[in-house]
Amino acid sequence: MRTITLYRPGKGFPSVSVTGERCEMMCAHCQGRFLKGMVPAMDPDTLVELALNVHSSGGSGLLISGGCSRQGKVPLGPFLPTIRRIREITPLLINIHPGLVSKEEATDIAAASDGISFDLVLDERAIRERMHLDRTPDDYLGSLRFLCQAAPGRVAPHVLLGIGREENETQAVRRACQEDISCLVLLSLIGEKVPDWEGRLLRAVEIGAHAGRDVLLGCMRPRGRPDLEMSALESGASGIAWPSAETVKRINEKGWAVAKKGYCCGLHR
Repeated sequence: MRTITLYRPGKGFPSVSVTGERCEMMCAHCQGRFLKGMVPAMDPDTLVELALNVHSSGGSGLLISGGCSRQGKVPLGPFLPTIRRIREITPLLINIHPGLVSKEEATDIAAASDGISFDLVLDERAIRERMHLDRTPDDYLGSLRFLCQAAPGRVAPHVLLGIGREENETQAVRRACQEDISCLVLLSLIGEKVPDWEGRLLRAVEIGAHAGRDVLLGCMRPRGRPDLEMSALESGASGIAWPSAETVKRINEKGWAVAKKGYCCGLHR
């Protein structure tokens, strides 16, 4: 029987920003607004206190991220010893969203995390004009490779649909599927018109599923589309973050088994 995994992180798995609302990149599609919905923990002591509170409240873990530097990196270095300590003193699951990394940084992040979420962008114009970075697709591919080598089977590449040309999205999906990843997470621009968004999503799902990867619909996407969510599942997707109630109803009507998770889809196994 086919099993669909449904992810609803909620209060038991908060998203944490180690930079608060600060971000030097200010990407055109975010401009820091997603950081405003995250819990700030701008020093290691605050992060430990937050983690202990999540644990004592019966939570399952943390997504640790933040704003990026002008080099496309989340400044996690000072927090990594603390994150390792959190994993030693609690059973919390830790998903780290680091941005671009060096080989050494990838090794340190792998040692501190249960899962790693990595945004894979291979559209050079989008990197330069939307993300305001003087970096290249090779920098993103190199970071993905470093992370997968350091944490095989624990990296969840995220591909943002609509940020650039579809051919570059397709390339990102194909290249991600060539690495030792845990799953492929598909995201979509919100609040912007993306030509043939539905078709782009379904084609990306099919490519990833055909490559034998678990493909998930991530939390950053337009909501209220049970028809599209079901089409994605029928095209081969393995799970959805925050599915609509109608989608859950249709899944049950199809007789598919359901696995419910109270943590981030980046920890998919």
